[in-house]
Amino acid sequence: MRNATLQESVNELMMLHAMGRFTDMEQRARGFLKSFSGAPILCEFLGLALAGQHRYNDALSYFQRAARGAPDDAQFWENLASCQLQMGDLAEAERSLRRALTLEPGSVSTLSTLASVLCSLKRHDEAAIAAERALAIAPRDPAANFQRGRILAEQSELAAAERHLRLALAVGPNLAAVHNELGNVLRRQGALNEAEASFRLAIELEPTNPAGYANLGLVMGALHRRDDAIAAAHAALEALGEPGENLSVDHLRLLDILADVLDGADCSDQALNIYQVALKARPEPLRALCAVHAARRACDWDFAAAHEPLALRVSEANVAIDDSAPWRLLNLAGASAAMQLAAARKCAQHVLDTQLPVIRRPAAGARTYPRLRVGYFCGDFLNHATAHLITGVIEAHDRAAFQIIAYDFSPPATDEYRSRLEAAFERIVPIGHLSNRDAAQRIVDDGVDIIIDINGWTDRSRPTVLAPRPAALQVAWLGYPGSLGAPWIDYVVADNVLVPAADEFDFSEKIIRLPDTYQPNDDKRMVAEPFDRVACGLPDDAFVFCSFNQIYKVTPEIFEVWLQLMAAIDHSVLWLLEPQRVAADALRTRLVSRGLDPDRLVFAPMVLAREHRARVGLADLALDSFPYGSHTTASDMLWAGVPLVALMGETFASRVSASILTAAGLPELIAKSLDDYQRLALRLASDREELARLKLRVQDQRRTAALFDTARFTRNLETAFIAIWERHMSGLAPDHVAIA
Repeated sequence: MRNATLQESVNELMMLHAMGRFTDMEQRARGFLKSFSGAPILCEFLGLALAGQHRYNDALSYFQRAARGAPDDAQFWENLASCQLQMGDLAEAERSLRRALTLEPGSVSTLSTLASVLCSLKRHDEAAIAAERALAIAPRDPAANFQRGRILAEQSELAAAERHLRLALAVGPNLAAVHNELGNVLRRQGALNEAEASFRLAIELEPTNPAGYANLGLVMGALHRRDDAIAAAHAALEALGEPGENLSVDHLRLLDILADVLDGADCSDQALNIYQVALKARPEPLRALCAVHAARRACDWDFAAAHEPLALRVSEANVAIDDSAPWRLLNLAGASAAMQLAAARKCAQHVLDTQLPVIRRPAAGARTYPRLRVGYFCGDFLNHATAHLITGVIEAHDRAAFQIIAYDFSPPATDEYRSRLEAAFERIVPIGHLSNRDAAQRIVDDGVDIIIDINGWTDRSRPTVLAPRPAALQVAWLGYPGSLGAPWIDYVVADNVLVPAADEFDFSEKIIRLPDTYQPNDDKRMVAEPFDRVACGLPDDAFVFCSFNQIYKVTPEIFEVWLQLMAAIDHSVLWLLEPQRVAADALRTRLVSRGLDPDRLVFAPMVLAREHRARVGLADLALDSFPYGSHTTASDMLWAGVPLVALMGETFASRVSASILTAAGLPELIAKSLDDYQRLALRLASDREELARLKLRVQDQRRTAALFDTARFTRNLETAFIAIWERHMSGLAPDHVAIA
């Protein structure tokens, strides 16, 4: 039988490649190489066959042999770069692409791939140049428009990104990757239903690609469609298959997304299984930090303890970080204020390293309006803990002296807090649909004197809007309990308990110290009709300890104290906010291990805020969490007349409950060590007469304490605004301000 010629071998391999029969293609290519040893074109096809099976490590050497054997073939260098890109070797991929471009400078595909690599390297300006070169040659090219859109999305220029992605789809409507990227852009713009449609199209076009399912899971989670989120995550895991020995960067990124989706859907045990695989493959601090948070939500405290040392390294230089890390770090007892500041500064630097929005400034001396113009910049103007605190202040502002504007990027809502806020603000400017540049420009055009960043490094933060300093003065307050580490923030609102003078070096901002507490309270907060204990699953005659903090705030050290209190106080129960099932089971197991009846643990389901406030008064004694202490929870307990035993630490987040108790006139309820915390709680639970007297005091303080005097708090805050504005108008740099 006649042996195939080289050209016939190539033709057969091309046919198998077009048919997607990569296993057969590999077998035939290996056979042909025995006849045509070292032929570059056959090495190339064997590399393509292996890459088609996602065996990039095996493919790499064949792509390298092909490129070395035919160094003047630009396509060989580009295919080598694609393999290197899949393996996460971005530097080598860039070198291979630049070699290809020396051979074919006008290759749109090579320029587009180079733009992708440079974007992944966070060299966005260079990436944009490469993409623009490709677009100058072929303005309608789908790949070039796709990469330009991706770069713009990385720079948070979402409206421009969407335009380029839609241009790509106009020419290539069946490109799953473009639908996927468009879905991500729409998700970040808050257009969740449109994002869902894009992801479902991506899945329809490429049903074996796990990325579409993973991103769909994120949207389902944001839409609170828990079952759909779980289903999407499971479909993505099935598409990914069993993890191999060497997981690519993209594979690990998808695993991280899926773990996050499942954790958010109250499947934290499943999330931990994924994190275990990812951490074994690549034990990185940021991944460990996310895994520790999931473990805390599952009350898998052994897992959390094992990975916390690695997680704490997220604040170190040259360690990857994202803007969720500063908030997650607040929950770790080993994270000092200095470490928290370092992590926040890294996130701020990441924002500064992107292409910041360019905004037009008004001419000097253009300010003509008499009232001080204050903007509240927030994504939580709805039924949210932040709104529960701040609504009364917005209503109480002095309209004769201040113009109060909301710059709002909250999800759509029609709840009672949203209604009150809409009535309270002089204007609500919706910016959720605006790009960062347009949002920043709107603040400039409105002539805002002081902008208040309510979110900080929390879920719905938009730091890129404020980074170019659209307002004359920029202040952080309330949402994030710590320093933002951001050079565009001048001040942080605090008080003497939260930030003693000796701790000022742990803040990049200057401190505004209010005289009572930094926390506002709404003296018109709504409370439902009273509950009785039976309706809440509580024994009528039991002593009820409670802590209504989210379960991730609870550490094993704190929980052990609670168990010892239960053991010491006969017929006592512990009343907690209901966690997911795996966490509830873990907590009950802890009780059993200490010889306690697991039925003494009572869980309270999530209810409306007004109903929650009506039921918490059934407790006898509230117990603080640590190191992320009780915040809104603390003032809710005191409003209901329930004493709170607080544990004060060295960080902002661990001192908020102490600040609240001080403003409530109850400093004797602040403990400064875990032993003191336990002794104080035990003493109060053991002496019912003392506790009864204390409860009467707490109830009386609701009428008289500074903590619940909304008008007083608002005047103090306004005095602070005036003080920092007068300083600014005098040409003085920001400095610490104490309001008497």
